[in-house]
Amino acid sequence: MRVRTRAWLLLVGCAGGVLWTGGPAQATGRPGPASPAPGPASPAPRVVSAAVSPPRTGPVPAAAPRADLAFHGHAVIDGDRMEVRLTPRDHGPAAVPEASVRVRWSVGPAGAVTSSPGCARTGERTVVCGTGALVAGQAGQEIRLGVRLRVPAPEVTLEVETAWNGGVTDPDRTNDRLRVLVLPTGDEYSF
Repeated sequence: MRVRTRAWLLLVGCAGGVLWTGGPAQATGRPGPASPAPGPASPAPRVVSAAVSPPRTGPVPAAAPRADLAFHGHAVIDGDRMEVRLTPRDHGPAAVPEASVRVRWSVGPAGAVTSSPGCARTGERTVVCGTGALVAGQAGQEIRLGVRLRVPAPEVTLEVETAWNGGVTDPDRTNDRLRVLVLPTGDEYSF
């Protein structure tokens, strides 16, 4: 009896799998003296990896809560003094345990920046302030900053943006990244 092709499949694995395949093999089943089988030699088995996902154990991580942070406020330049007041607001749906806002001026302040508690100067023209806990659907405490400008400027660009969002996902980043152009007219500019 002549066997032209034999194939073996062996699937082994817990976290992954290994597939062994054998190629063609020939044998003779005739009585009498053994003669070599004509044809090519049988190739060596090949190893082919099979992707098998390990079983999940333990809880599936929860998605980050969603909260829409926003900053609104006013800025005014009177002479060489600039005052900024801004209020953080959480439009929900989740509460924010703590967040921080970064405020940057296009003109460097001369000397110290007067600020609300929880603010720190992090660069020549940058201050970061903590918002405290924010309740969904409510405004937080107003943050006040005051600077004396290094040089009188015909305009100052004020940049306000979230520095840290307290681990929430913010679906609308347009209301917590603002650029405000403030002119030295003594008028209050709202944002």
